[in-house]
Amino acid sequence: MIEFNTIVLLSRSRGDAPPKPLAEGQRFIELRAEDAERVSQTDRRFGRRGDMARILRRFQHGLRYFAIEEDEGLVGWFWVAHAVPRYLDELRWMIPLDNTQAWARDAFVSPERRGKRLIAALMDHACTVDSGPQQFLSDVDSYNYPSLRAHEKMGFSKVATVCSLSIGKRLLLRGRPPEGFPPPQALRPAQRLLWLSQEEYAWHRGMIA
Repeated sequence: MIEFNTIVLLSRSRGDAPPKPLAEGQRFIELRAEDAERVSQTDRRFGRRGDMARILRRFQHGLRYFAIEEDEGLVGWFWVAHAVPRYLDELRWMIPLDNTQAWARDAFVSPERRGKRLIAALMDHACTVDSGPQQFLSDVDSYNYPSLRAHEKMGFSKVATVCSLSIGKRLLLRGRPPEGFPPPQALRPAQRLLWLSQEEYAWHRGMIA
């Protein structure tokens, strides 16, 4: 198996875009591990996998799930790593985040609500939860032009593009960690050519969520 990845890393500081209030009838909510079945059912309602094992693993890894709810159900959501590490599995990097930073993942908006900046509204409301993050980070496949355009509209700026080439299960060639991002703590981030031991590969598989 050979897999090549080119990933754009992006950053958005609080206040980089005008605030976006929720529309009448919309509510900002956070779902937790006990709501995993609802998360799964909502995914399946929109033709997504709704993989319960993966959803539960994300909660176990400390990811949070923020959503916008209307009377008929959830219409937009994303996962957030806030003050917990983000494992960028394509590069085998464990990137630490402090309580001022959050990494947004897998944002989705229902087709009939697209174009209304719901994810921007979610980020604005997420900044008010607990010790709200002052900086949002994100990653996008370089060929995903619609997502890159959406990030730009939300005030994200490109920090770097990083690449990796995996051959089989344990051999990886990757770029160096970019400046301007939290430096990775694993797996051996200074090494561009990485051969995972069996123990490291098992750890890597367990961190994918």
